[in-house]
Amino acid sequence: MPDIITVGEAIIDFIPTLPGKGLADTPAFEKRPGGAPANVAVGVARLGGNAGFVGKFGQDPFGRFLLQTLAENRVDTAAAVITGEAKTGLAFVTLKENGEREFIFYREPCADILLAKEEIHSGYIQETRILHFGTVSLIAEPSRSATYHAVKLAREAGKTVSLDVNLREALWPSLNQARKEITQALQWAHLVKVSEEELNFLVGPGVSLEEGATALLNLGPDLILVTLGARGCYYKTKKSGRTIRGISITPVDTTGAGDAFTAAMLTRLADWGLGHPRQVTSLSPAILEEFCFFANIAGALTCTKNGAISALPLRLEVENRMGLKAK
Repeated sequence: MPDIITVGEAIIDFIPTLPGKGLADTPAFEKRPGGAPANVAVGVARLGGNAGFVGKFGQDPFGRFLLQTLAENRVDTAAAVITGEAKTGLAFVTLKENGEREFIFYREPCADILLAKEEIHSGYIQETRILHFGTVSLIAEPSRSATYHAVKLAREAGKTVSLDVNLREALWPSLNQARKEITQALQWAHLVKVSEEELNFLVGPGVSLEEGATALLNLGPDLILVTLGARGCYYKTKKSGRTIRGISITPVDTTGAGDAFTAAMLTRLADWGLGHPRQVTSLSPAILEEFCFFANIAGALTCTKNGAISALPLRLEVENRMGLKAK
């Protein structure tokens, strides 16, 4: 049984063959496997962890391609569902010269939204150590109910629940609904990964990292991880908080960097023997700092290649940049 299970969307990312242009000016695109929860599952596996994925795939060439990609990366898909009712979701992603990313999503309807509560295998969820989810699967039914069902099963079984805020504004009916749903999701998570921009969205601009992270902690989580791009990350628990540096790289494509960070953090927690949410609160500052630095490197290395899943690093690559002897 996988130690870490992710639940949510697996989609196709179309990335430009000529970087630095806006979507309207891009002459051609190349397909790449993507979807934040799927990226995290592959990221865990590439770092030597034991990962599983729960989601719904279209019975089409893109769906088969995604399932094949997960299998090739040693991600367990025993609980995956295939449907002929809708096709696999698509996203066109580009990074302009000014560093701004553009997204266009084709998701209405798409297969991952159709994941139903009844298709969640309770035993699969209850036997894992860590369940990870994001907010994209909370936008619409029935995937919203299915996701919360999986989260509740994990909580009731005493497992650790991880959340990636992963705000995709274009997908939500309104920003007010997004803020309300994400705030509710935060109450179910033991650890939360959020970008600095997403933190500002949730708690308001002009708030310090410490104040913003504390506000999220007050909703129920035990650990807040704020990614800061090239500056590294900031972690906050009820006992401590600190900014942890990253490494210097020449970025090519930032797609998937946050997913690599999350995968690295979850992998190290599983390595450490995390089996119960109470253990999150027992992590010492020294351990958290080491884990965060490891995760910062994983995220940074992902930025040195194009795509998301195709750019996720191996454990040896991360450990070499840490100066550690590979196991």
